[in-house]
Amino acid sequence: MTVGDQTIRRVHTMASREQFWATPYLYGEAEALNSMGTIAAPLLAGFSLAAMVQTLTITKTQARWPDTAFLLFMLAAVLFITTVQAMFWARSYQVTPQQIKEWWPDADDAGRMELLHREQKRHAAGFRMWSNRARVIYSVALICLLAALTLLAVPPPSHGQPSDLRWLAVAVGVATSIAETIWTIGGFTSPRWMTWLLEPSQDDTVDGS
Repeated sequence: MTVGDQTIRRVHTMASREQFWATPYLYGEAEALNSMGTIAAPLLAGFSLAAMVQTLTITKTQARWPDTAFLLFMLAAVLFITTVQAMFWARSYQVTPQQIKEWWPDADDAGRMELLHREQKRHAAGFRMWSNRARVIYSVALICLLAALTLLAVPPPSHGQPSDLRWLAVAVGVATSIAETIWTIGGFTSPRWMTWLLEPSQDDTVDGS
């Protein structure tokens, strides 16, 4: 294929893409993220605050690092609340093509439709930006929460000979924290992200990245 043919093919591909709406990588992504921001994050924020207050009553004869756990619970609560705020901004950009058409009676006009396609892609980019921020913040908050719970399970030196079950609880907490960290990192190294890195010539605005 000659350079001229490649250029023509690229122009036709870009023109064709302009005729489509920006679609999410996962069709249920918006609903899942909304559940994270409106249900999971507020619930876990409340739990973190309650655990933080309860940690004030724990002495160093009951847990080895209660003050560190207190700090992690506070960080978790703050980050979960920030997640709710980030998803609030993300939802202000969330819109479907059908909803956009309902706002514009002349949506069937070719000129208007072109403008609506561009506007929808801009909103999709805004939603992806804020929802990605919410995902990162939520994941860090969850890791802080798991780490705090794990620290509370560590017996103090003056506790005597701790039971095997308590050390098993510590092992479970450590394993869960590590697994959640790996899961979080893996969520941002998906094939879709690799595709964006390997194809810099692609119009990323269509995908809202």
